[in-house]
Amino acid sequence: MHKIILIVGASGVGKDTLIKGAQSKIDANFSKRYITRIPDDNEDNFFVDKDAFLLLKENDFFISTWEAHGNFYGISKNQIKEGLNIISISRNAIKDFEDYFEDVTCLNITLSKDELKKRLVRRNRETKEEIEKRISRSYPKIDAKNVIEFDNSKSIEESSADFIKIIQGIKNQK
Repeated sequence: MHKIILIVGASGVGKDTLIKGAQSKIDANFSKRYITRIPDDNEDNFFVDKDAFLLLKENDFFISTWEAHGNFYGISKNQIKEGLNIISISRNAIKDFEDYFEDVTCLNITLSKDELKKRLVRRNRETKEEIEKRISRSYPKIDAKNVIEFDNSKSIEESSADFIKIIQGIKNQK
């Protein structure tokens, strides 16, 4: 049986930090993404160039793929294991998992625009103009069967503890 927890949220809200903090405390499969950009220090992903990514996609290697900010992302079929799977994805990929698995919960990580801007500046991955464009973007309501909203504005320690409690609660649901 597969239990899927999809982690979604705008870039910079702390998805990877929360996932990284939970890895040693939760017995689960934390799926790695394939990405066509070199991961930063907070990420644990597979880097592939765009040509290799497109070849993998063409050969039905992925359960889901998406494009964001000029890069391709994907979750390979072999990354999904029996039991609990925690996967960071785009909100546009939720349906791929809901179509394939019965037990899917979407955890939407949110943050105020002011705090998000501070984090994006600290991350230093984008120009000031790109950050402003991200901050001004509006996101439609998440279209998923089971969504839990998670405000990540507390300290890293508090948010991590709350995140782990939510995941444990989902894991223990029948």
